[in-house]
Amino acid sequence: MSFRSPLFAAAFFCLTCAVLLFAVPLQAQQADIILHNGKIVTVDGNFSIAEAVAVTGRQFSAVGSNADVMKLAGPNTQVIDLKGKTAIPGLIDTHSHIYNYAETAYGGELGPEKLRRFPIDWRGITGKDDVINQIKGLMAKYHFKPGEWIYFADEVGFINGGTYEQAKILYDDLHRQDLDKVTPNNPVALTLGIPDLNGFLLNSKAIDTIWTDLKYSDFIKRYGRFWIDASARPEGHIEPPASRIVNHLIGGGSPEDLSVIFKKYMQEWNAIGVTTVSTRMPEYAQKAYAYLDARGEMPLRVGYGMLDYFGTTKDLNKEMTALGKKVGTGSDFFWVTSVAPTAVDGATTRACTSQKRTGGAYGVIDSWFPTGQCHLDIEYRGAKGKGAPIQGNYFREWVMDSGKYGVRFANTHVAGDRSHALLLSIMEQLVQQYGPDAVKGWAFDHCAMVNPADLPRAGKLGATFSCLASNIERAYTVAESYGDDVANHFLSPIQSMINAKANVVFEMDHDGYTWHDLGVFITRKDSKGKVWGPNEKVDHATALKMITRWAAKYVLKDDKLGSIEPGKLADLAVLNQDPLTVSDDQFEKTGSRMTMVDGKIVYVHPQFSQEYNLKPPGAMVSTYEALKARRSPVRFSGSGG
Repeated sequence: MSFRSPLFAAAFFCLTCAVLLFAVPLQAQQADIILHNGKIVTVDGNFSIAEAVAVTGRQFSAVGSNADVMKLAGPNTQVIDLKGKTAIPGLIDTHSHIYNYAETAYGGELGPEKLRRFPIDWRGITGKDDVINQIKGLMAKYHFKPGEWIYFADEVGFINGGTYEQAKILYDDLHRQDLDKVTPNNPVALTLGIPDLNGFLLNSKAIDTIWTDLKYSDFIKRYGRFWIDASARPEGHIEPPASRIVNHLIGGGSPEDLSVIFKKYMQEWNAIGVTTVSTRMPEYAQKAYAYLDARGEMPLRVGYGMLDYFGTTKDLNKEMTALGKKVGTGSDFFWVTSVAPTAVDGATTRACTSQKRTGGAYGVIDSWFPTGQCHLDIEYRGAKGKGAPIQGNYFREWVMDSGKYGVRFANTHVAGDRSHALLLSIMEQLVQQYGPDAVKGWAFDHCAMVNPADLPRAGKLGATFSCLASNIERAYTVAESYGDDVANHFLSPIQSMINAKANVVFEMDHDGYTWHDLGVFITRKDSKGKVWGPNEKVDHATALKMITRWAAKYVLKDDKLGSIEPGKLADLAVLNQDPLTVSDDQFEKTGSRMTMVDGKIVYVHPQFSQEYNLKPPGAMVSTYEALKARRSPVRFSGSGG
């Protein structure tokens, strides 16, 4: 073929175009940020250790040796010499109610009217009249509009505190007629010292509102659970699924108001090295995070389980397919991880268990819930001797239809061994009927009481357990109530889960310090230094996997998060020490010196900032302790855990 032939000219033109097109990406590969001379713990499939990492735009663009990565440095590249410091993927907490913690920590800035939470102070309360008088005072102070729902939050808790006398006031002495005396024109929901998803006390206006509404009346009559008086009439106390309707109706603060305190709280977690959190979330909180996301102001990624559909969805056969399509939708900063019940039992003393008590007092409300709140059991009508008969079990129907229609079960509190066993049996039934994809990605949160005998089933089904370390802190009370064997083998049995091929990830589920809780899984020590379940200890590398790579799968972002690899979103933390080499007892003292989310530096410790003259626009330059010190001195109980 002649060099001058039309065919050669066309071929040469195409080759030239190809070279030019390839050259453009080469120029674009110049990194925005390079971290080098460090220990880059990638947590990739091989748990590789590198010297340097490059970030271009929102993604990691290269990971490897100093020499190779530095080739991507250009005149505008920000180069940071780590001087041997360790960098890891951003931490991912799979179950923490950050909206609730923000309301508690910073709600005092807004006040009750903007927060839409009106606290009842239990200091000095000796009888029901003291409660009613406080409510009377709040009604006079805030001048509520007639017909407006009012949420009164009791500042007393029976999960790790409270007294029997306080519980008796709330559960036995107070009824709807008592509330009616001071709240005649408004539907009122009063919390019960437990997470509000698991119960309220309503006044007559609230009961009439939901009992006469055609959307809810037949539902409540069929599924309950409500407590009745001697004449078989509702006396005001309700449990799920009826209480979920109230959760949906009471709402919360405005997106504009809440976004301010939500952002402050997320900045605290950036200072720990957390870059992603998963939680179940009510609609009012979703609107506030969506408000921040739309403005590009999210310093933390949030995956969330939608809770408002449970208890308000009447025709499951008709509506579940549409709900399944919501899972995974959203942005890289705010997306749906499940549409689920959010809890299938209670916590601590209300955990649904098959274990027989051997003594002790696991909680002050034992006598009301001797076997826990077993929502998956149709035999469970409510607190002992209180509940009305029910005709159907909405929880069981929801879980069955979730598998049938492809609605992911996750972000859901599962505390008791009986609840775990029931759910695994349902999963087996669903796999038999619809195949393994019916339960793909299903997860149980908390690991509070897991019978090791059930773990082989969980492994076979591919179930995930999201485990919290505070179970170990409460082990002594479990030992008192159920014996040492249960305390040593049923509480977050992580190594047994791994051995059984089940998936296991980390959650904190309280307002605390992530590295401390993660360290508890390494030592298995409670605050007094006693070791519980020594065979369940994990090594440091496994702990990191639980809160990074494995957790990314829980939040449905394992293709984008959880490890430092080219193409993944650039979330990382530069640490004050190497968590792989420190002693077990020193692990909890790990902290972030610099945190990056989506390729942007969002947090810098003052020492690191001074050392590198690093003050990125929009980043917080502070200590974790200083950020916490901003919190309001006025505390609110929020919307329940």
